[in-house]
Amino acid sequence: MLDLDAGAYAAFVWPSFAITALVFALMVGSSLNHARHWRRRTEALRQITEKSEAAEAAEREAAREKDA
Repeated sequence: MLDLDAGAYAAFVWPSFAITALVFALMVGSSLNHARHWRRRTEALRQITEKSEAAEAAEREAAREKDA
């Protein structure tokens, strides 16, 4: 069974555990927030690239029709 009695050191041990848990939670939250940001940024860049490629393809097709 767990022995959670820290004795005379409890005033140092439990706040240390709490601070560690808080920092860990903040790190996870920050990582998830950054991941969401970069996923949105990547999707926006992908859409811009697709539009650009579609415009280039349309220009090439128009040039072919003009030459033919």
